[in-house]
Amino acid sequence: MSLNWGYTRQIRAGMDVQWEAGVQGGQEPEAARAELGKLLARWRTECGLSQARLANKVHSNQPTISRWEKGQLLPSAEAIEAVWHVRSASERAHRLDEDELQEALLLRRRAEEEPKAPRPEPSRSPSKATQQGKKRRWVWAVVATVCVAAIAALVTVWASGDDDSSQAGTPGSTASALPSPTVAPTATCTGVTCASMEPAATVCAKDAVTAAVGRKYGATVELRYSPRCQAAWAKMSRSSPGDRILVTPKKGNTEEYRQRTGYDAHTPMVPAARPEDAEACAYIQDRGTVCATIPVTATAAASAG
Repeated sequence: MSLNWGYTRQIRAGMDVQWEAGVQGGQEPEAARAELGKLLARWRTECGLSQARLANKVHSNQPTISRWEKGQLLPSAEAIEAVWHVRSASERAHRLDEDELQEALLLRRRAEEEPKAPRPEPSRSPSKATQQGKKRRWVWAVVATVCVAAIAALVTVWASGDDDSSQAGTPGSTASALPSPTVAPTATCTGVTCASMEPAATVCAKDAVTAAVGRKYGATVELRYSPRCQAAWAKMSRSSPGDRILVTPKKGNTEEYRQRTGYDAHTPMVPAARPEDAEACAYIQDRGTVCATIPVTATAAASAG
């Protein structure tokens, strides 16, 4: 679950047509990657966040954020959405254009494309000398391929012979593990470590249930709770721009989100050992307050989740 998921699904449903148009327009992958990096950097700047602060909010690290913004590393679609949601929740982001999220996702698709191969020239009848040259090059290519394959096989056998489990991790072992590239995993947190984090960027959204609900002024307010993370957040549906949703824990700071577009919105998380340790309320603009005060049974909560 993430901010304005309904809107994000609409963006992805209509992306393929615009993506095809962008590819036909001839934008190179490297140019798309660089443009995406500039856009992510501007989002972060508009939020008034450093790369380290942004990395903490989207569960990444500062070097990765830096490589995104320099166009050296292509972020996943989920990472782009997480950065956009952080920007959407920032009161310092004076300009909010949802089309920019679609633009960022399209740029990522274009950056994944391989450059188009040049059109082959019309074939001509090769001369005898040309045919002989090609034949020699083909023979040398075959010989080189066989040699490389043989060397690779010998290296594999040698490495596997030295890969003794009793020597793994000891000084001088030839089977030392090499670091492999990793993608930032879904965050794991518990209690106070979940404070101010986005549920969609953590494992908390996977086992979340609706613990309580409230309906008034045409809006619905839910208290969402993750037993695994011992954390809660507030969600409102059928709301309008200007409405606010808040979650208040017994211990800790209140988290709030002001609706800007769409109909659904939710707050960041607060620590809660039990659902009763947090309260979810919404302030419906020009109408009044509605809180999630009606408990939801375990069966109904599992169905709602």
